[in-house]
Amino acid sequence: MPEALKALIRRNMAISAAINTLFSFAFFIAVFGRPDRALSWDEPDGLALDFLPQCAAVSLMSALVPVLIERRKVATITGQAPRSFRSIFGRALVWALLGLCLGGILGVISIFAGGGEIHGWIALSLKLALGAVLGASITSLALRQT
Repeated sequence: MPEALKALIRRNMAISAAINTLFSFAFFIAVFGRPDRALSWDEPDGLALDFLPQCAAVSLMSALVPVLIERRKVATITGQAPRSFRSIFGRALVWALLGLCLGGILGVISIFAGGGEIHGWIALSLKLALGAVLGASITSLALRQT
């Protein structure tokens, strides 16, 4: 893999991690409020269910936006024709479905292994880390596919 492509992927991974951390923070606050109380994995807070939209949205946006923005640069670096918009959108939808599956798995694990409650600050930290790591990983994989 050319060094220019590696540098482009690393830069986009960092950007994706930062953006997905910010979005994860905003959505956490919007859905659960201030993290100064304990949250339940199932009812009434439904913290485990939040893995579904978070993983799907992070996966979709991390596979779509960076690839659309960088498609011409990737094509220039690799010497290939740029991917079609249709191909990029189709792959992003597949990533979103995979993210949804991951969210389901994390939700089930958190309900069965996580116990009844988790402190809000710890839950927020986990959600921020998930957004950053998942966003950077999907961005890297999606750009490598391009």
